[in-house]
Amino acid sequence: MSGIRIPMKNPSKLAREFAETGRLSSISIIDMHTHMGPFYGAYLPEASLESMIGTMDRENIEWIISAPHSALFDPIAGNEEIVQAMTKYPDRIYGYCTINPNYADSPEKYLDAFDQSDGFVGFKFLPDYHKYPLNGDKYRPFYEFANERNLLLLSHTWGHSPYNPPQMIADLARRYDSITFLLGHSAPGECDYAIEIAASLPNVYLDLCDTHRLSGMVRKMVRAASSEKVLFGTDYPWYDPHYGLGSVLFSGIDDDDISNIIHHNAVRLLNGVMKSRNGKGWKRNE
Repeated sequence: MSGIRIPMKNPSKLAREFAETGRLSSISIIDMHTHMGPFYGAYLPEASLESMIGTMDRENIEWIISAPHSALFDPIAGNEEIVQAMTKYPDRIYGYCTINPNYADSPEKYLDAFDQSDGFVGFKFLPDYHKYPLNGDKYRPFYEFANERNLLLLSHTWGHSPYNPPQMIADLARRYDSITFLLGHSAPGECDYAIEIAASLPNVYLDLCDTHRLSGMVRKMVRAASSEKVLFGTDYPWYDPHYGLGSVLFSGIDDDDISNIIHHNAVRLLNGVMKSRNGKGWKRNE
């Protein structure tokens, strides 16, 4: 890729580094929204754990937080796949404990599993797919658990959905103010409202997963909510992380903002969770 010229209107040294070398080496990337494993009816060539680790090494992705497809849709498999992945690759893979409210009549099963693994950093909800509203009673034990422990909560959000519109997140974030709510996909169709919520509520963050492809969206988020409220997520292995990275590097924001989005915000949030869980924080106190 050497010889590619970066227009002067984008003075980012990180963008130049990437264009000239094909990789960011000066700062590592952290992906806050990933999956793993096969998905019915889709061909995902890098869905296996080992393939994902290979891409992470190649693209300087230091660590990811993942909710495997098996956990999203298979009530029998549950969260076993992510537990195995976290055990095999500690400090490279962290997990969201995925909750399917249609099979959550015994929440203690999920909560005990959470406590038994040091790699879990929060919960993943998928209301649109599970056809259960984000403010439904079956989620309540998990909100209360997460609120007591200052955990992350990544929820799928979509504009104009009856199950997970951004207004529900806003209401829940006010009620459970010790949870850090991550707006999965940042509510496409109501992105402006999602940005407004993230800008006004300290415990709500925007997620670039899938919305990074919308022209001008990264810069709009940074201008309205600040780069400290935007998280790098890709849906990997659905998208190659470099695809999402390009939308940040060439968005016209400065390198401090880029660094917040692809690295510093994630480290800050993980430190908060780990200090709550073990009193020590993450391995590197950045």
